[in-house]
Amino acid sequence: MALIVVDAASQNAIVIVAGSNGQVTPATLARHEAALAAADVVVCQLETPTDAVQAALASARRLGKLTILNPAPATGPLPADWLPLVDYLVPNELEAAALTGLPIETPADAARAAQALRDAGARNVLVTLGAQGVCALLGDAAPEHRPAPRVAAVDTTAAGDTFIGALAARLASGADAASAIEFALRAASISVTRAGAQPSIPTLAEIGLAR
Repeated sequence: MALIVVDAASQNAIVIVAGSNGQVTPATLARHEAALAAADVVVCQLETPTDAVQAALASARRLGKLTILNPAPATGPLPADWLPLVDYLVPNELEAAALTGLPIETPADAARAAQALRDAGARNVLVTLGAQGVCALLGDAAPEHRPAPRVAAVDTTAAGDTFIGALAARLASGADAASAIEFALRAASISVTRAGAQPSIPTLAEIGLAR
């Protein structure tokens, strides 16, 4: 259960009650490895216990799956042996600051944090910056700031989830990273123009029409 408060500037604060998420264990993952084996992309986040997250990432890597880690909520650095298991690390600016200890106020700050996370082992790092878009560090390329479409935000709840979901879906379809990021930015920009979490997530047709 997520209890969400949205302020007058459309920003949100969320309290999570873990419920069944808190009961996921490495043994749970082992019992359901067939689901991981059938997947194209495995997405993990930090609302489940850390040993379960590590087990999921390790299993996905062993099975040759593309992995995405959204380190939310992040309170400090990740275990050192996690990042080599991650194909796409996707923190927001607050999470990237928590992971690296670096202050992030500008896209240049985000680029420095992304470089630190890539140096630590993540293959690709995408630091999402809300209305400023995303700082993308792909492979050995230099950091690139990709701006978000300009919209009138109503509620930012689920924007990050929308970005992650759209990115994963596009990568699963075989798209390259650059086009998957642009697709995810369009999806997230639509979501913030609507109130709510799940109801704000756009359909594939809506994302395709957004330019």
